[in-house]
Amino acid sequence: MNILFIEDERELLEIGVVQLQQHNTVYPVFNLVDARAIMENPAMHVQLVVADQRLPDGPEVEFVIEMKALFPNCMYTIVSGCLTDSNISKLEENEISYFRKPLLYSKMLEEFRGAQLMEVPDCGEVAESPCDELKEIETQSEWPCEAGAPKRKKWFGLL
Repeated sequence: MNILFIEDERELLEIGVVQLQQHNTVYPVFNLVDARAIMENPAMHVQLVVADQRLPDGPEVEFVIEMKALFPNCMYTIVSGCLTDSNISKLEENEISYFRKPLLYSKMLEEFRGAQLMEVPDCGEVAESPCDELKEIETQSEWPCEAGAPKRKKWFGLL
């Protein structure tokens, strides 16, 4: 997964990168200008944006709402220790998740992966699983030496 991680505090940025980078590509940035450049670069293909709420160059909530409108297939979350009721209502209104600091970024990422697995597209009616019911088919042997042998059963399905 390609993750854009926006955090203006160097120490928190380093901690977050360490927690997120296992099996992921993390693009760490300190500001919205760099974040926008990464989002607009098609070679980066960001799949998740993890953003601090307070940054020196602008309100992160507004940035994330804007990016979600431009890149709707990406997932977004705000991480902050100081979200206001107004911020929370904007995030909920735009269906953007949020987490309160302090947190383990790796745990947050597990929640996103779990949510991704749960979002399976509806493909219409699904056939019964072969495990639901094993089907028994009787066959007779075609080998002459087994002509008198009892009928064998073949089982289809996963055991």
